[in-house]
Amino acid sequence: MTQQLCRRLITLSFLMSVMIIGGTTAMSQTTANYPNDMKPGSVLFFNRYTSNPSNPQQGDTQISITNLNQGSAGYLHLFLIDGSTCSVADFTLGLTANQTVSFLMSDFDPGIQGYIVGVATDGSTPTQFNWFAGHAYIRETDGRMGNLPAVGVSKKSPGEISPKEDGSYSIVFNGAEYEQLPAMVALSSFNSQTSDNTNLIIYSPTYNLMLGSADSINVFTLIYDDTEKSLSSSFTFRCYLYNSLTNLFNRGGGINRHVPFGRTGWLRMSASGRPLLGSVINKGPVFQGAFNLHTVSLLSSYEMTLPVF
Repeated sequence: MTQQLCRRLITLSFLMSVMIIGGTTAMSQTTANYPNDMKPGSVLFFNRYTSNPSNPQQGDTQISITNLNQGSAGYLHLFLIDGSTCSVADFTLGLTANQTVSFLMSDFDPGIQGYIVGVATDGSTPTQFNWFAGHAYIRETDGRMGNLPAVGVSKKSPGEISPKEDGSYSIVFNGAEYEQLPAMVALSSFNSQTSDNTNLIIYSPTYNLMLGSADSINVFTLIYDDTEKSLSSSFTFRCYLYNSLTNLFNRGGGINRHVPFGRTGWLRMSASGRPLLGSVINKGPVFQGAFNLHTVSLLSSYEMTLPVF
């Protein structure tokens, strides 16, 4: 074997090792049990809905849900959480294999803004059916529009959930029964609010889908500019929050002092012991649209009690 051939074999072995290590890293990242808006699930979170009952053409939300399974029907129990009162309304959809359905929130919950939790059931009890996908097409009353995919959460354990000792039922997001929920989320980029108007949507999913919950949620934030300088802040809300970045971050000169004209920034948010989900809807001189917040880390466990009929 010549020296040149030996060198080639050594080089090839090194490259293959790098590819294997890189592939393993990529695999570990892609198979992480992070809820996201690019996959179907047994639980769907629609981060926003709204409507204008007096003039739906100037403000409404179209919810679309699809059963991606080619051979089995499924049921999705939908819980509509009022962002102002934290109260809960619900109904169940049955979808045959390959069926899709759409409806307007001006027909189902007129004049209300909030979020929707969809739970796959066997007709009554939550069960594993990781085939539901959906999105919310939103038109706000101020004209801004966006299409927000539902965040899908898979059920890891097969079959139905079991009742607790007191006879109640809870979905447990612990990575064993259902995938875990985000403990920290990030708005990956926003333009300076001197030119754009970015509205933040954020909420902590209620732990009681029967009665709702109105706990005060304190959110800790870090705002970064595009030179990696950070500024800490916080805000508090109940039930659900929909507000502009300018209004939320107005201390210490405000967000426009930290991210001035022509610059960009990003922010991360967490709430101690509570999951967070959310989105942004932006309106600017050139670009407008909406996207969901990114998951940064996961909460170890969280329970949601729900009715079973």
